[in-house]
Amino acid sequence: MEVKLNIPCEQLLRALAQLTPTQRRKAKAVLERKPTGKTPEAEESLAELLLHGPVFSKEQLLRMEKARNALWAALPAKTRSGT
Repeated sequence: MEVKLNIPCEQLLRALAQLTPTQRRKAKAVLERKPTGKTPEAEESLAELLLHGPVFSKEQLLRMEKARNALWAALPAKTRSGT
């Protein structure tokens, strides 16, 4: 179940000011948590995608490795050493 309320900021601040110190700490902890934005359905669909999604073939992986090695070889030696 989900409930959404439209409470003006001033009214919300007044309500927060009436909390006990313990309730304030709890409210602060909840507010400081970063929302993931992920619902259980979204996490499940991500797991489905990862388990049953597209994969590279061995041929594609070899082509990518050859391209990466060719690009790496084309870099100046100073750049390749990481300095």
